[in-house]
Amino acid sequence: MSEAHLEGLTLVQKRLVKAYATSVMGEVRTVADVKPTELQHYVELEIAEREIVALSGD
Repeated sequence: MSEAHLEGLTLVQKRLVKAYATSVMGEVRTVADVKPTELQHYVELEIAEREIVALSGD
């Protein structure tokens, strides 16, 4: 899976985005719960990227 959608983020921010995306997909959190709020958009992109990969069977 490409990380192009996370370009410009620090390593810590990338890990946060991935962890939040997992929590949101597992219905533990919502995107609105993501702090710092600047990462909410990236969490949505990460979820979309994962869904695309799952649908394409890669």
